[in-house]
Amino acid sequence: MIRFLLNNELITLDSVRADVTVLQWLRERRLKTGTKEGCGSGDCGACTVVLASVVVDDATNTKTLCYESINSCITFIGSLHAKQLITVEDLAEGDKLHPVQHAMVEEHGSQCGFCTPGFIMSMFALYHNHQAAQFSGFSEPVLAHLVDRHLGGNLCRCTGYAPIKRAAIKALNNIEPDQFIHREHETINALQSIEQQLPMHPRFLLPGSIEELASMRVQYPKAKLLAGGTDLALEVTQQFNDIDAIICIKQVPQLLAVSVDEQRISFGAALSLNQCMRTLRQTIPSSEAMMLRFGSEQVRNQGTIGGNIANASPIGDLPPLLLALNAELELHGSQGVRTLNINEYFLDYKKTALAADEFLRAVHIPVPDNSTQVFVHKISKRLDDDISAVCGVFCLSMQDNTITQARVAFGGMAAVPARASAVEHVLQGEQFNEATVAEAIAALSDDFQPISDARASAHYRMRVAANLLKRCWLQVTVSDAAVQVGDYVGG
Repeated sequence: MIRFLLNNELITLDSVRADVTVLQWLRERRLKTGTKEGCGSGDCGACTVVLASVVVDDATNTKTLCYESINSCITFIGSLHAKQLITVEDLAEGDKLHPVQHAMVEEHGSQCGFCTPGFIMSMFALYHNHQAAQFSGFSEPVLAHLVDRHLGGNLCRCTGYAPIKRAAIKALNNIEPDQFIHREHETINALQSIEQQLPMHPRFLLPGSIEELASMRVQYPKAKLLAGGTDLALEVTQQFNDIDAIICIKQVPQLLAVSVDEQRISFGAALSLNQCMRTLRQTIPSSEAMMLRFGSEQVRNQGTIGGNIANASPIGDLPPLLLALNAELELHGSQGVRTLNINEYFLDYKKTALAADEFLRAVHIPVPDNSTQVFVHKISKRLDDDISAVCGVFCLSMQDNTITQARVAFGGMAAVPARASAVEHVLQGEQFNEATVAEAIAALSDDFQPISDARASAHYRMRVAANLLKRCWLQVTVSDAAVQVGDYVGG
């Protein structure tokens, strides 16, 4: 059975199909139509709801609730096990609007109203952000940037963003405890009680350990592995396929682990992109700008590092970074655990070295030494919430302006994300100057013959890859070089 809280109501599901989405269940089974159906692919945010889950501080054993916005259109109902689902209908207390709703009314942020519930729920998640107590001390530009980030996955077709942003800032400047804060202790107890009960469902399987997951992988070979579902759910919502059985890995503690030491960073494969970003940016600051453009806040809350690798998309955002960092993948199968360098993982379009009975267990990233600089650049048509046309990552070790080691990786340039070995050969051992860059650009054609598609032409991709090499050189050699659009417009 799948058990979760719908606001304060305990829900138990024992026969619902594995591939029913939260949006479908809310609108068709519960007749909660405040949550809107828009794109069905996690792009517009009209279906945004909030999940609350229990977080334990290991140092103090303090339990709190973490509130995260998600796209209900690409979240399967079984993923809600041991969580609290909050929809727009749950926010008001009788006739008293929630502060984010009240701010939206005061600032006239709703026009046609279709997108409004989704914006409200994204604002509600931000209202309960762990930084909430600090909002009043933030400068106006910092607060505006935070609002942009959290509302970046919500589309307003009436172009009413200005009053919506004003409403969000107004609510954040007047944080006060709401009904959810007052009931936090009660909610935590209810969720922990659910978590202690064995989740059993004939088609939506929730292993609680690595060993159980490995056993299910063999026992149910046709079942789909589900982590965040931001890609898998599209098979249902966009391709109209049926998924008969699902193995959800988000309840396996080993796949949610993080460890950091002087040599490497290790992520469990089921860690969300936002969780990975918060750790990775401390060691590799340049990764944050790209990861903040990795889908929307809703997508980053659900999507996982393992899913972005396992789906083997040639335009996945993380693989070029992991290739340039020379990451190691930990694979678990019926024959045990093996480690594989990520450079050996991608074999062909959507084809990997993962065996049929294996799953990705962890990702190990070597920590760059002090002589190494990492440059990460994503090029897409839109700044936010868009798929890469080209992603380039340059990991360069330098000594007296001589490149002692070069690892360069691109996404969007071939059938798989790949290292640019010819470019690396040109760069390595040379002075990083304009002549070396020109030679490296000429070597790009030895590494890649990109195709033209809906996102970019082959010519454009080659030109962009060349320009990214120039950009990298400028970043190294020109102090305070403006290399991003935001550097010019102050965004």
